[in-house]
Amino acid sequence: MLAVTNLPDEKRCGADLEGFHTLVAEQYFRTVRDAVKAAAPDTLYLGSRIAWGAPSVYRAAAKYCDVVSVNTYQKRVTKDLPEGSEDKPMINGEFHFGALDRGLFHTGLVATKSQEERAACYSAFVTSCLTHPRYVGTHWFQWRDQALTGRPDGENYQIGFLTVTDQPYPELVEAARKVGAAMYETRYGK
Repeated sequence: MLAVTNLPDEKRCGADLEGFHTLVAEQYFRTVRDAVKAAAPDTLYLGSRIAWGAPSVYRAAAKYCDVVSVNTYQKRVTKDLPEGSEDKPMINGEFHFGALDRGLFHTGLVATKSQEERAACYSAFVTSCLTHPRYVGTHWFQWRDQALTGRPDGENYQIGFLTVTDQPYPELVEAARKVGAAMYETRYGK
């Protein structure tokens, strides 16, 4: 099998592939859950921060995780658990927006035209999490821009709250303050 490089014909083997994905995903999430609960029984198991995957992966995560964690690189939260999943809360493990009007030369995974648009996207993304009934939180990636010379894998994104010289991006900081000040009212309407 390792010598074979032809992709299977999905029309002919789709059900088999879905079944295989389900078995692998359920085995993975069950094994990790059992290990976590054996070592720390009162600890929440948050899963693996799914970025992309077949619906069967999300269903398996919902079956075995206390909270289903995902990474979402879009301008709004659109991910939800597929039909047939157990009813579980979700948490977003990563999101960011970058712009090239100041700082480094790469926008990261979701580009914006300016720091002002970047701040507006931050507000819209966090608000979309706050108004989604399943989401219980979201995490920005990352605190500081990456070095111009890059991480060991070469990634050098302009995605921080701070520049590489520890200067804040005022537009993003102000957006975070405004969303943070209104988050409970946004979530609960009080």
